[in-house]
Formats: sequence, C-alpha cells, structure tokens
Amino acid sequence: MGCTLLFIPFGLLDRRMTALLLPAVAFVLVYSLLPHKELRFIIYTFPVLSLVAARGCSFILCNYQKSLVYKLGSAVVVAHLLTNAAYSGVCLHVSHYNYPGGQGLQELHRLLPATTDVFVHIDTYAAETGVSRFLEQNENWRYDKREDLGPTSPEMKLYSHLLMEANVTRMELLRDSHQPLAFIEGYSNLAFNPLHFPPLSVRLERKTVLMERN
Repeated sequence: MGCTLLFIPFGLLDRRMTALLLPAVAFVLVYSLLPHKELRFIIYTFPVLSLVAARGCSFILCNYQKSLVYKLGSAVVVAHLLTNAAYSGVCLHVSHYNYPGGQGLQELHRLLPATTDVFVHIDTYAAETGVSRFLEQNENWRYDKREDLGPTSPEMKLYSHLLMEANVTRMELLRDSHQPLAFIEGYSNLAFNPLHFPPLSVRLERKTVLMERN
C-alpha cells in the first residue's frame, strides 16, 4: 500500500466508498484480536483500501484547476505514485534474497548430477524459506523434512546431504559426519551510501548451508 493510505480520507468524500471501507476495517479489527498475526490474514482487504484511496486521488486530480491547493495536491498524488513505484522496486529486489532454503536446494541440483544417490534432509528453517515440492526435480533423489531430528541424532548420519540453517554451533556438532559443501547468502539489511550508485544496496549474510557426508 505504501503512501496510498494517506489518500483514503479523501476517498471517503464519496459516500459510496464508506460502504466498501467499513467491512474491510471491521475485518482487520476482528483479526487483530488474534494472538498470532500475519499479513496474509488481512491482505484480502488491500484491494478495497486501494480502491478507496484511488477515489481520493481521482477527486484531487479532477479538481486540479480549481485552486492552488488542488494543484499542490495533484503534485503530491503524482509524487506518491512515483514513490510507490520506487518502494515496490526495492521490495521486489530485496524479496529475491528472502528464500535461501529454496536457493540452497537449487544449488544442490546444480552441483550434483541427477544420477547421484542423494538422500537430503531439509531442516525447518530451509523449509520455511523457499523449499517446496516443486523444487524436488529428481525422482531418484530422496527428500526428507523430518522435524524430530537434532544435530546429534544418530539418524543424521544416514543422510548424504543436509540443507540447514547456517548455524555455527549446529555445523560444529555435525563436523564428524558432514562437511560444508556450499553456503547460500540471504538478506541481512539495507545499506545507504549517497556516494555510490545506486545509493541503496542490499547486505547479505550466510543463511543456509549445504552439508555433504564425509
């Protein structure tokens, strides 16, 4: 939504928008009572909020020639659209680095021939950051997502490969049976340097690791 929320009050100048907005606001308020909150619970209200805000933008632009205030408001509307476009572009670029689990599984497929006998364990962190059934490309490979195993579990030695969070402590506990094959970097934070172009850059850090049996 970005800056678009600022124009919702102007959209309400059209009374028809109130009938659209109230159910959406009520929906958000009801879900806000839940102890566990996620954006996906309320994302269904975004089209309604965008519609009301768009009506507000339309109201300002249609009255462009009436006064200096509307002229300034129209400039703000155009500026907010450009800001939203820039913000969306940054978010899209950053989101590319939010799936080190999925990238790790793709890297495993790239590094090893399809004919290799692979039995890979995927930990919870990797499964939550991009690993899905759609990435299980090789029918003869075995993919396991058991959640009841720890680094010291004897069953870990059965796996030819491990895709797991790049946690130094866990890696150290596995050093007798597995060694790092590849590290996958993911989003850490944003850095701003006005002396560079582009001034905004994404800082990465090791997020997941592929381990191979000794």
